[in-house]
Amino acid sequence: MLPDLGAWLRLAQLDLHHMFDPVVTFDDTGHRKPSPVPFERALAIMGMSPKEVLMIGDWPERDMVGAKQLGIITVFARYGDTKNTVESGADYDIDDISQLLQVLNLMEIDEDQTSLF
Repeated sequence: MLPDLGAWLRLAQLDLHHMFDPVVTFDDTGHRKPSPVPFERALAIMGMSPKEVLMIGDWPERDMVGAKQLGIITVFARYGDTKNTVESGADYDIDDISQLLQVLNLMEIDEDQTSLF
């Protein structure tokens, strides 16, 4: 699936265009976040369930709310927040992208613990 040109150009400018698949935009669904429709579309394309993916975003009202409606695990990227958000509503908050590894480790621990019960 090819992303729309604007999204692809933003990813290409950051040299990240080869790292994201799928890229779902308004043009693909006719819905904007926080609607669950774009998230549902991405999950369907990837063939994954909400508990198998992370939504990382810097706009709580759109990114966190929409993803959480479907049970997707959410990570708030404080380093991209321009509104000085106090409460993100995310499952995890990070101040730097490098902290994502800590989140993944915490998730692995939680998954291991819950699988014991």
